[in-house]
Amino acid sequence: MTDLYGVRVLAVDLPRRRIRLRTTVIYYDRGSHAPLTDDASFFLRVFGERADGAPLGDVLTQDQRLDETWVDAHTRFFVESVERVATRHHPLTDEEVDELLDDEDRGGFPWEEQPRFGEMTPEAAADLVLSEETNVGADYDVVVTDPRWIEHLTAGDWWRTASYPTHADRPLAGEAGAIPDLRRPAAVLTPFGGDDEPRHLAFSDDSRFLAVTSEEGELVVYETAGWRERLRARADDYVSPWLMWVPGEPVVTLRHHEDLRPQVAYDAVRDTPVEAPPQSGRLRSPTGRYRTEWVSGPAVGLLSPAGETRVVALDGSGDEEDGEPGPVAPDPYEAVAFSADESRMFVGRGSRVYVVDPADGRILEVIGNEGIEIRSLRVSPGGDHLAISGESAGRLEVLIRRVGDHRVVTRHAIGRGWYPLQSYELAWSPDGRWLAAGVRSVEVKDDWEAKGGETHLFPVGLSTQPPYPVRQPPE
Repeated sequence: MTDLYGVRVLAVDLPRRRIRLRTTVIYYDRGSHAPLTDDASFFLRVFGERADGAPLGDVLTQDQRLDETWVDAHTRFFVESVERVATRHHPLTDEEVDELLDDEDRGGFPWEEQPRFGEMTPEAAADLVLSEETNVGADYDVVVTDPRWIEHLTAGDWWRTASYPTHADRPLAGEAGAIPDLRRPAAVLTPFGGDDEPRHLAFSDDSRFLAVTSEEGELVVYETAGWRERLRARADDYVSPWLMWVPGEPVVTLRHHEDLRPQVAYDAVRDTPVEAPPQSGRLRSPTGRYRTEWVSGPAVGLLSPAGETRVVALDGSGDEEDGEPGPVAPDPYEAVAFSADESRMFVGRGSRVYVVDPADGRILEVIGNEGIEIRSLRVSPGGDHLAISGESAGRLEVLIRRVGDHRVVTRHAIGRGWYPLQSYELAWSPDGRWLAAGVRSVEVKDDWEAKGGETHLFPVGLSTQPPYPVRQPPE
């Protein structure tokens, strides 16, 4: 196992539950190095490395510490906050990285023959401290939830670590109940087996039903109470049909993706085909006041009740981010969502989310998405959180982003999660209780080949129970 960082404890303040830690990058490759360690998950891992016989070691096992999913879900119960208070030698130029690699004492894989913790020779320890003068690094003030988690550490402790940062959950106080638990689905449905792949999914307005369509035009409707199949039908020759519920009714409609065939509709309560008002557009707002339609350019088309298209232009800034070309824009109509009160429209384009007033087309703000190319986008009924599926470094993930401060609250790769194995379509129930993710599995040979897929149902509400007994306050 290759060590990535050197760690040194600068100060410990147990009454304030605070520790100041210095991390220094000691692993370099040509033109790159291990990242700065700002995520709280890193600090739980490194605190646990030295915790044998300490209170933290009594409640955090090695298996848990090495499990990324466990650490990301539970770090918030151990680490209250992380603040970077100083940054050193960042960013390095390629030439500076090469110089470090050419330094046999401190380049690439230093001190491999030395013990990793405090038993290092004085010479090795001096090299670790010397690396702070040349290598990328930072100092952090870390506040833990209980002083027990750092009582085994003292100023002057130093060691090397192969630990690394991942993505710890970061809900605000009182917010956990509004965040979908992406790691523990309440149900996993296989609506079409291995012969066809899920395409679109949508909840009925009363959240009683979830409809899922396949690429080949099959429709399945489930009851959300128990996820029992309620209805199954097929619209022959309706390839990748558009799916839409009639506003306020338990009636689901399918339309050919090129509008070449008449609409078909089914009553989910009576389990029968019915006649229904024509449902125009590709996606509608909760009451149907706004309906999206395809237009060219960086823009969204909104249909009027008379069927006229109003073009809402985006400002084009999604094409560039920080002066660099942005990712190729996805189909915008798989990345549009409306708030429940219809005052905001969220449009995912490339790696950005545009928040738009649909009444007049004004762009209210632009939310960066950290280079993640957006595949699907939904918003919580209250408009406080975005659910985004997207690709980053070849990996497909679902993340929940807070609208107010743009921070990611939780993120997780569903299933295998590596492109091009899967892609995700999302739906958030109007009552706020469920987030659904349609997972389409494909296999690449000479061409893309469908391999079926699943629908994952995530309950809204992260656990508030710590993974350790809570001490009772003294009487």
